[in-house]
Amino acid sequence: MKIDTLLLDLDGTLVDSNDLILETLRQTIARFFPEVALSPAQLLEMMGPPLYETFGKLTPDPAVVESMIRAYRKIYVGLEFHYIRIYPSVLETLQHFHEKKFHIAIVTTKYRAAAMPSILHFGLDRFIDRVIALDDVQRPKPDPEPLLLATKFFSSRKAVMVGDTPSDLNAGKNAGVLTCGVGWSYKKAEILALRPDFWIEDFSELISKINEYNEEE
Repeated sequence: MKIDTLLLDLDGTLVDSNDLILETLRQTIARFFPEVALSPAQLLEMMGPPLYETFGKLTPDPAVVESMIRAYRKIYVGLEFHYIRIYPSVLETLQHFHEKKFHIAIVTTKYRAAAMPSILHFGLDRFIDRVIALDDVQRPKPDPEPLLLATKFFSSRKAVMVGDTPSDLNAGKNAGVLTCGVGWSYKKAEILALRPDFWIEDFSELISKINEYNEEE
């Protein structure tokens, strides 16, 4: 069957928010646990999972975790558009698939309120049919639930999950969809080890990769 659905991670895949997330994590942790000194590599390892999971590794107290999440969101919003940018070729590529009548969904481990500002700021909403956020699921990536929710909504023939973290690719594998890793990932070696079905070094390469696959089907 031909690919007719794109499932796209947001942060680190469509928009470069890595430095923003690292700085927000650093400030949040410093506020609540000033005695904890984390290296850039350690902070990088904390990127990807939902915040309640990330902060839950620092404290077993759910009230503290909730306070940290609220602080994180406030810091993030204050810094957001000083750091964040969209990756090259994203808008042009999404416009191409939108015009070709592909189903397109963003599947993120962010809450909707945290995800929408950058989606709207960069005009991604013009080409996206649905956003599957943390609010929408019981079990986020790498669980297949958010991907299956999207493919069921679209009645997809075949979908591909595009992402920059092992969580994204494992979610795709768990959902039984194709996977695509991105060469600008901070975790390039880890996602290459998962042997994605496709690999792109520029977002525009997704067009030729999918065209080649669909021509063979």
